[in-house]
Amino acid sequence: MNGVITRQQRDYFRLKLESPLCSRMTIVMIKGKSLEIGSAEVLIEDIGGGGLRFLSDLKLPVNDQLVLQFETEVFSQQLKTYGHVVRSSVWSDQIYEYAVKFTMDESAHAEINRLVNSLAIRFRQRGRLPSGRFLEGERLDYFANMKNTEQQPV
Repeated sequence: MNGVITRQQRDYFRLKLESPLCSRMTIVMIKGKSLEIGSAEVLIEDIGGGGLRFLSDLKLPVNDQLVLQFETEVFSQQLKTYGHVVRSSVWSDQIYEYAVKFTMDESAHAEINRLVNSLAIRFRQRGRLPSGRFLEGERLDYFANMKNTEQQPV
């Protein structure tokens, strides 16, 4: 099975992804001021109606004034979520793990819950990944490849 639903001390169920979901993360707001800066590739490890957990090679602060946007694709549909970092830890050498609490309205939370439930059902029924940007290789290789791609001359 590629995903497991867990309910820890959270308000929403969370789906742990054995194959992480590749996502584009952008800092869209700091202290209420909108930003237009670049984005970075990250790996979503689990997701639920209240938030997500992701890996990145960027060092980010735990700060509710820093709003992040995550964009990815699941079931051939674009998914866009917003939230702020509530916890961070070192996952491995120069890779960090972050917990994000969503800062979205209830209808967006409900949409994420529907997505999580659909993913869980798909994993149980077919035992394989649905269409989307799921990583099929190793996490560390993913970040190494991102760095190599960034360093290629134009």
